[in-house]
Amino acid sequence: DIEMPQMDGHHLTKLIKESDQFCHIPVVIFSSLINEEMRRKGESLGADAQLSKPEIGQLVAALDNLIGVTDHQ
Repeated sequence: DIEMPQMDGHHLTKLIKESDQFCHIPVVIFSSLINEEMRRKGESLGADAQLSKPEIGQLVAALDNLIGVTDHQ
């Protein structure tokens, strides 16, 4: 999410993507606050996907794509 109590999602994305230990982990920003400005910021920080709440179907599809799932059982 973009708004979290201790740090915002963009800051967390930046920390993950700059970390040698964690940079390989895909980052999905899932927030009701996604707009073009937020999307550009997320892309510039290396977010792998950005989705608007409450689009759960889009979240599942994005996660499937990121982990290589081809079919739900």
